[in-house]
This record gives sequence, C-alpha cells and structure tokens, in this order.
Amino acid sequence: MTHIFMHEIHELLYILVACLMFMLVTPRALVGEFRRKLLYVTILIVFSAVYLGFESIDVRVYALHVMPIAIVLAAVFEGALVGMVTWLAFVCCGIAFVGTDWVANASSNTILMLLGLYFHHRFYRRSSLGIIMAGALSLVAFHAAVYLFVCAIRGNAMDAGTAAMILIGTLPSAAIVFYSHYRVKNHARMMEELYNAEKYQMLGQLAASISHEVRNPLTMTSGFLQMMGKQSLSADTLERYRKHAIEGIDQATSIITDYLNYAKPSVEEARPIDVKTELESLTPWIAPLADMSNVEIEMKHHDDCPLIILGEPKKFQQCLLNLLKNAIEAMPGGGKLSIATRVEQHQVCIAIADTGVGMSKLQLKRIGTPFFTTKEKGTGLGLMVVVSLISVMGGKIAFTSKRGQGTVCEIRYRLSNAIPLQAHSSVPMELNS
Repeated sequence: MTHIFMHEIHELLYILVACLMFMLVTPRALVGEFRRKLLYVTILIVFSAVYLGFESIDVRVYALHVMPIAIVLAAVFEGALVGMVTWLAFVCCGIAFVGTDWVANASSNTILMLLGLYFHHRFYRRSSLGIIMAGALSLVAFHAAVYLFVCAIRGNAMDAGTAAMILIGTLPSAAIVFYSHYRVKNHARMMEELYNAEKYQMLGQLAASISHEVRNPLTMTSGFLQMMGKQSLSADTLERYRKHAIEGIDQATSIITDYLNYAKPSVEEARPIDVKTELESLTPWIAPLADMSNVEIEMKHHDDCPLIILGEPKKFQQCLLNLLKNAIEAMPGGGKLSIATRVEQHQVCIAIADTGVGMSKLQLKRIGTPFFTTKEKGTGLGLMVVVSLISVMGGKIAFTSKRGQGTVCEIRYRLSNAIPLQAHSSVPMELNS
C-alpha cells in the first residue's frame, strides 16, 4: 500500500511541476495559440523523459494513474493537438518502455482521448468549473473501468484490492491537477481580458481627449477666419487675425503629431549625438521662460570627455526641451533648475533637477501614463511622448520627487564611441504637455 501511494505522489509531483512550468512560461513566451500548444508538448516530452529515466515505475500505477490524468488534462483542458500528442506519447511509452498490456493500453487510452476531445469541444468553454471537474473525473474513472475490463478479458486481471488502492490515490490526484490547471489558466485569461479592456478604455479616452484638444484650436481658427471676412477691418487687424488662425492650426498639428509619436514612436535614423552640445544649444530657448519665472539655470558637466550617444537629434532635443520646460513650470514662485551630466558604468547620465512643488508617490507612479498632468491646462501627451521616444532610442528615464522639495529626472543612454556630426541647431518643436 505504501509502495503504491509513494509512486502516486511522485507522479503527481511530476505532473504538477510540468503544469506549473507551462503556466509560468506561457505568458512570457511568444504569443499565439499554436506556439502555446507546441510549448505544452515540449514540456510534456521533457518531463516524460526525466520521469522514465530517473523514476522506478510501477506498471499498474503508470496505467491507472499517470496516463489517464495526463491524457484527460491535455484533451479536455487544452484541445485536439495537445490531446493527440499526449495520447500518442503515453501509449507508445507505455508499450515500449513500461511494459503495459498493449491492447488494454491502446484501447482504453484511445477511447479516453476521443471522449476527452468531445467533452472539450462540446462542454469545456460553456460549462462551469463544477461540471468540468465532474466530467474530467468521470473520464478518469471510466478509463480505469475499460482498462481493467480489457486486462481481465486478456487474462491479465489486476488484483481488485490493488486496483482499488491505486484509484483511491488517482481520483484525488486528478482533482488537484485539474483544479490547479483550470484556476491558473482562468486567471491568465482574466488578466488578458482585463488588459484588453483597459487598453480599449484608454484608447477611447485618448481619442476623446485628442478630439477635444484638437477641436479647441480649430474652433479658434474658424472664428478668426470668419472675422477676417468683415469689410471694415484694418490691415493690422487682418494680419493679427491671420497670425492667430495660423497659430491655431499649428497647435492642432502639434497635438496630432504628439499623438502619433506616442502611438507609434520611431527613430528614422540613429546618429551620434554630443549630449553636452545639445544641452548647451537648448539654453537660449529656455532662458526667456526661466527669466519670466525667476528661475536660475545651472549646468554642470562632471566629465571633460565628449558624451556621445546614438539617437535622432531632433527628437532628442524635443524630449530635453519638454523636460526642461516642465521643470521650470513646476517652480511658479521661482527656484533653481540644475542640469548635470556624468559618465557612470559606461552610460551617459543626464540629471534635470528642480526645486519646485514636487510630486507625491501616487503622482510619480502615474508619470508617462495617458492623461496624467499636473498642469491646469495640460493634456499629459508631452510626457507620454518623451517616455516613448527615449525608450525607442534605447534610453531609460526615471523620476524621483518629494512634495515641497522638487523633482529629479534622470535619463540614461549607453555611451557611444561614434563621432558626432554638427549639433542640431534648428528651433526644437515643443511637445504638448
């Protein structure tokens, strides 16, 4: 009795470990139902080889414990491909390596596999857990009856007490395996559905936000164009209306561009960029805003060597300009904007620190997510684009902040040995924050 139970416990552990490994690896593997099933078959073959190679096998326990649990699990819970491969593998192994009665083996497992596939096709996707468990356990019990009946007909009848002891361990083992597999698989499915629901909700909200933000400047442009149709306007007024109309169109174009950059960030051509030169070239563009906000700018380079990275200069400048502008706007009462660069572990580190209002831990977690902004009239698109572009250019961005003390943004890129071209000198396009 103890011998039989020990074999069943060992086999149960093998099956559970194989199932859990499959469930753990599947979310990280390449998506696709066919590849998922191939992964299942691969794990099955590996664990079967380990089991046959290192375990002392009891033919009776193998026939009434391992085979029915594995075949029902594959056929009922995973479907045709996995079910048929599992059936073929266990029938062949049972005949070739274990020495089971080949007629009883082939007949009982073939019937079991066909019934399991029928149950999967007819009931699995539309039934409750209770019905699925009852059906799967009934198939295991039915397999035992067929196997023992065929063995008795062929003169290889198994002792009734031994068969009963094996089945006493088989049914609880099957229940544990089936329940665990169903719960983990159902949890993964629910997580995927939740992710898709959140994604579609985000897209809907983002579309609504974009529509609202684009409609405002277009409405303004439409109003100025209508006013330009009046006959009594002076030349100066007409020119002022024309400029306002163009500004509205430019603002709408900028919002659409930001949305496209976030939806599909890309780098057209990665080129060497001198970080020091790019930062210094941005100073004239942020200096007026800093003066208006009574913000002092301090720039410090801790290394004398050129800091070269690979990326797209124009988009890199856009990202830096947006971050610097955000830092200045976070200090409405004035303060200090510190920009520092250094080389650390073969990486170029750019630190942008302000002494502004700071952010809470909850706000820090939401940085770069859709619609998050600390500005009264912001859309959150600017920082979303920054995070996306820095990532697609091979960089990493991180924020630390404390309420009332300020925020530090740190960008890291791999240091390159390439020779940079002349710094990108055109006016950087401001991202919509």
